[in-house]
Amino acid sequence: MAGPALPIRRSRRQLVEAVRERPFLIVTGETGSGKSTQLPKYLYEAGLAKHGAIGVTQPRRVATVSVAQRVAEEMGSELGALVGYQVRFDDCTSEDTAIRYMTDGCLLRQILTDPLLSKYSVIILDEAHERSLSTDILFGLLKKLFLQKKPAGRRTDMKVVVMSATLEVEKLSEFFGHCSVLHIPGRSYPVKEIFCNLLSPRDVGSSAYVTEAVKVTLDVHLNEPEGDILVFLTGQNEIERACDLLFKKAESIDYRYEVHDRAVEGLLILPLYGSMSTDQQKKIFLPAPRGIRKCVVSTNIAATSLTIEGVRYVVDSGFVKQLNHNPRVGLDILEVVPISKFPYLDPPEERHILEALKELYQCDAIDRRGHVTRLGEFLVQFPLPPNLSCALIKAASLDCEDLLLPIAAMLSVENVFIRPGDPQKQKEAELQHQELASQVGGCNDFATLLNIFEQCKASKSPSAWCQKYWIHWRAVKSAFSVERQLREITTKLKQLPDFPKETFEGSRTEILRRCLCAGYFINVARRSAARTFCTMDGHGSIVYIHPSSTLYNQETLLEWIIFHDVAVTSKIYVRTVCPVRYEWVRDLLPRLHQVDAYELSSVAREEVTEEEITKWEQREELKRQCEGVTDNSARKMERRNDDQSIQDARARYLQRKQQRAQGWSGPEKETG
Repeated sequence: MAGPALPIRRSRRQLVEAVRERPFLIVTGETGSGKSTQLPKYLYEAGLAKHGAIGVTQPRRVATVSVAQRVAEEMGSELGALVGYQVRFDDCTSEDTAIRYMTDGCLLRQILTDPLLSKYSVIILDEAHERSLSTDILFGLLKKLFLQKKPAGRRTDMKVVVMSATLEVEKLSEFFGHCSVLHIPGRSYPVKEIFCNLLSPRDVGSSAYVTEAVKVTLDVHLNEPEGDILVFLTGQNEIERACDLLFKKAESIDYRYEVHDRAVEGLLILPLYGSMSTDQQKKIFLPAPRGIRKCVVSTNIAATSLTIEGVRYVVDSGFVKQLNHNPRVGLDILEVVPISKFPYLDPPEERHILEALKELYQCDAIDRRGHVTRLGEFLVQFPLPPNLSCALIKAASLDCEDLLLPIAAMLSVENVFIRPGDPQKQKEAELQHQELASQVGGCNDFATLLNIFEQCKASKSPSAWCQKYWIHWRAVKSAFSVERQLREITTKLKQLPDFPKETFEGSRTEILRRCLCAGYFINVARRSAARTFCTMDGHGSIVYIHPSSTLYNQETLLEWIIFHDVAVTSKIYVRTVCPVRYEWVRDLLPRLHQVDAYELSSVAREEVTEEEITKWEQREELKRQCEGVTDNSARKMERRNDDQSIQDARARYLQRKQQRAQGWSGPEKETG
């Protein structure tokens, strides 16, 4: 849809004036109103990019790239020139880029080196309702920046615009000092909701929601007028399974008799998820051939981040895949949960902040009082989780980063293993994957990833090699790019005079596992009984090795293991597993328990101003007074009911009675 036809067009002048006049602005509007593509253009054309770029954040990389491509096309610019994008490990911008789309995580990393964001004149935080961790932190950092009276290093005041399709605006407006809210009226299409069979969270384990979504999609295809279908599922595996089911069903349809609308003569089924290549994503936005209905099976990226033209029917499974921290087991768990409306802009619970500080301390990124260590300064240079960065720095200190760089890269991209839905093909793929694992001993998932990286890179035809071994070529290709960037960072760090240097004599396999222990000792587990393991982080969670691991069915031969991540279905499974020796983690394990959470947060307490402390004390005193009214009433009631209180009350009564009698007798004598 062209810019002028979008609902936002009618609010153009009002939007530009509001951004000029106010430091903070909240913009709301329906999905498809044109917020993401048109507002940055309006601000650029109004001259708001003269003193700095216009930065636009998105929660997902697919949306970041797709929206940047669309805006560049509308402005007649090559991607990377006037309009560009920056996502993790992929920077398509230049010095001339005036409109820069980026993931919220990329902007967060830029703040580490440029706290004032001096390169930007306007920051637009799009899709704020997604409530990503990075976006929430950006809210706090930007508010803190604007609380500074005169930030040194900025030529002009920066503007911040927060945009969302659905948002609790009152709380956000209050958070930013009761800033203005502007709503874009109008919707580019009517919406009618129909609720189907309810599925409970218990259906997640059986993937019943996938089958139900396929049934509803086919029902729409057979019985409803022409128009494309958008189906929401939780992730790549579910999407590919649903596409396979739809394809098999669609092949058997007799369009002469079974389809209600004779104009519909076929079904084009297209998947959409975050790890797809740019070329594959482009197919989603192309119109289907005449007479063919397009069916896009997507993650929730297409809910608000992207608008796919031609969609008339939406089938929502009602579930989403989230990485949640489970404080009971002390692990980050990827799980399928029902979609819900999260309360907006509530501060994280204290225990979650303390858990984060605890993990940073365990990685030696901060000291006992919460101050950033030199190792912490090294860790923050890598766009990786702390444990993986620790392992990489350990390897670099031993001059064997060639072992860890490919592994870190492979763990930073989508799952490289192709697992087809067809049983026969699935068996063939498993045999090839086992062959790759056996080449490095068949007992270390990390080493298997290293082997895949090295073999594919050495191959004369990497894509053909991947096809033979059922490996995602685009994932490995992305890993090659990630490895180059991580290598550049490592090389720069090793040139610093205080970068650690160590020596160790041992085999390649032992060095690799010891380096992994340096970061992954947090994720260490000991065999408990039979095929179960118990985590050693103080929670004592019972976990199982995932069937995708090369160590599956070898549990009884293992004693200690480390793992990369956790998945939950019917059990808690650990994935990407490596066996280790107790003596390798013995000296590290005390860090998992010898933690004073209060002391770790001392730096944060030091940063609290006297004014903030006074306000807090006043609020607490008011609470105590309110609570005191009830407490005092209760205490008085208790005192009134004990024996001593009753006797005292009787004595006071007799005394008052005697005084009244004396008082009455006095006047009587005088008048008598």
